[in-house]
Amino acid sequence: MKTKKSNLDEMQEQELLKVEHNGCWIAYWGLLAAIAVQGIICRDLGFKAVAGEWVLLIVLSVYLSVACMRRGIWDRRIPMNAKSNALVSAVAAAAFGLFTAAAISGRSDRPSVIVIGALISAAVVFVLCFITLNIFMKKTAKRKEQLEEEPENADSI
Repeated sequence: MKTKKSNLDEMQEQELLKVEHNGCWIAYWGLLAAIAVQGIICRDLGFKAVAGEWVLLIVLSVYLSVACMRRGIWDRRIPMNAKSNALVSAVAAAAFGLFTAAAISGRSDRPSVIVIGALISAAVVFVLCFITLNIFMKKTAKRKEQLEEEPENADSI
């Protein structure tokens, strides 16, 4: 496969990668924030209000997850273990629980309904997120082992 010659030196290539990396994460978290805000403000419109953003967020999430998994990459700072997965799942569950509480509060004045709805949704998100992260963690670890073995096999040929 022929690649085009770059006009950038190695330092500029690294800087460009940082800019692209930051831009990707700004877009990711911006989409998530837009979905949350529109979900609260435009709750009468339902899914129609956030369908475009939701599809783009899902496509971006799947791409980033699969691309990292194929390369055996987990994260720069978060260790690949069940404790970290539980912490990340708890943060996601808390955020979704708060979002659910805000969404339910517009439809119900009863605090018990709001709290129960938020707790149930948070629990479901925690379980689903924790299971998904553990599956991804195992697949990523397996792929990382495969990639580390490849150079050894190439040397022995």
